[in-house]
Amino acid sequence: MSIDLDQLLVRLDPGGRGGRRHIDDVAVAVREAPPHTDGADVPELVRETIDQGQRQGLWTAARTTTVQRGRIVLPKTITLPRRAASADRLRPAGVPLRDELASWAANLLLSTAQRQVLLAVNDWLRRTNGGDVPAAEAAERAYELLGDEKAFDSTPPRGGAALWGPGRLTFDLLRCHRTPTPLTWEPTTAVVGTPGPIVCVENHATFRTLLRVLRTDNHPQWAAVAWVQGRNTAPLEALRTLPFTVTRFDYLGDLDPAGLAIAATACAVAERVGTPAQPAERLWELLVRQPHRPGPTVAEAEARRLVEWLPASIRNDAQALLTSGRRVPQEALRLEFLVEVLAPPSQDRPA
Repeated sequence: MSIDLDQLLVRLDPGGRGGRRHIDDVAVAVREAPPHTDGADVPELVRETIDQGQRQGLWTAARTTTVQRGRIVLPKTITLPRRAASADRLRPAGVPLRDELASWAANLLLSTAQRQVLLAVNDWLRRTNGGDVPAAEAAERAYELLGDEKAFDSTPPRGGAALWGPGRLTFDLLRCHRTPTPLTWEPTTAVVGTPGPIVCVENHATFRTLLRVLRTDNHPQWAAVAWVQGRNTAPLEALRTLPFTVTRFDYLGDLDPAGLAIAATACAVAERVGTPAQPAERLWELLVRQPHRPGPTVAEAEARRLVEWLPASIRNDAQALLTSGRRVPQEALRLEFLVEVLAPPSQDRPA
């Protein structure tokens, strides 16, 4: 998920006067901007947005003063440069456009950043005879056109919805594509190929420990264990490319606001590619019983919304933890706890 930076800049500085903005004001604007963002995801999205805007020269982040929001450290303020009046800022392309662009872009009023993108695409289409070149990764094409390999990372890419969409700029037009980060997974059995469910976790330690336990069973309840590495749920789009049919996707995350938001997103991605998804119920029931530690305090309504995704059997306990400012990371499930609920009683326990 990413933010249209041009729209965000207008929200933060509608008059173009520049000046300093506190990070909490930025967070409010980020949360209100489409696509609307869950509260637990806001701090990390704010950090990504600040970094992206700074690379584009839209603002400068404070370097020596920081604040902590949840688990994320953010600059306390950003400084926006003074810009010209709106009528001067927004102007049409002002050059002859290729047929692929002229029908919809000739009369658009564009910001400086949008105009840079449009003119770069126009020049590229002219040089390549309408894109008569081999397809490339989106990051490679972004660097070729704009000198910034991250310019096409956001959705929509740099330039925002005014430039990107059906009938406008598309990756097809630019002969490029995004390839999701490969999904990290390992089988629980020596032979891979039979359809079966998988369990996915957020962190590496739990990924390794689950594999140790499940591999002691001749018939483990999951065919594989996957790891999404925090908020990076895009690799789950590769579920359908695994060398066996994934019949069900079970997920275990941290029991805190960010972990629950990641869990819901991960399952939504799995469902989107055609794999039924749900919480790994027995593991969540085990996690909620483990010792907890301080975490962000969550308002009652927000906590209720976050725990809706969890098994009904633990929602009340999970909600109470969140509203009292407590959290349980999945690393609380050490090997000996997982053995009690997963390892077959008739076999030796992992060393």
